[in-house]
Amino acid sequence: MNIIQRLLQPLLRTEAQRHLLYGRRKKALSLFELLCRWNDVPENRFNLALGKMNLRRYDDAIALLEPIHAQIPNQLFAGVTFGQCLLLAKRFSAAEELYQKLLETNPDSSLLRSLLAISQDPVGRDRFASSLDLQFQASLLEEERKPEEALTLLQKAVGLTPDDAALHNNLGALKLKLKHPTAQVMEEFQKAMHLSPDNDRYKRNFRRVWAKSQK
Repeated sequence: MNIIQRLLQPLLRTEAQRHLLYGRRKKALSLFELLCRWNDVPENRFNLALGKMNLRRYDDAIALLEPIHAQIPNQLFAGVTFGQCLLLAKRFSAAEELYQKLLETNPDSSLLRSLLAISQDPVGRDRFASSLDLQFQASLLEEERKPEEALTLLQKAVGLTPDDAALHNNLGALKLKLKHPTAQVMEEFQKAMHLSPDNDRYKRNFRRVWAKSQK
């Protein structure tokens, strides 16, 4: 990696992460691929895996995440992401084994206990994987400017995992974008707050819509 690439790397990484955050997944993937060509380090490979995962290329993401986890097996976020990818690819036994090992080194993690329980439940793990896949599909439809189709998929996902706070928040945001009745939008944000009461973002979303409804 030359000096110009070294200087540009953090800027491009931040830009790619921003693209991923705001639903520009293909642009994010292109930048992550470029960064990996410049500097094939675990951080760049992990970001590339996230990009592929968001584009529903689960086997490709697993191929990147598996050696990263082998290299840094106690890195919790990388391990959790690897496990989620295994669930999405319906590799349930591998996901269960991974979460058990992670829990041995992170015994206080309620997230790992929850994910382990999901991976061990034949019904729950299939519903979880199907719901998450529907959410990725919906995100891609939004990127293609097909919000009504995206809404249909998110509503199907809610039917599978009704206790997913992030899902209710995203559903509320999409209903707001589509100018659904304020009461319906607030209901989704309220469910998100109830399921995750410590999440300030969900509270802000609800308060913003509520404030507008009072004018």
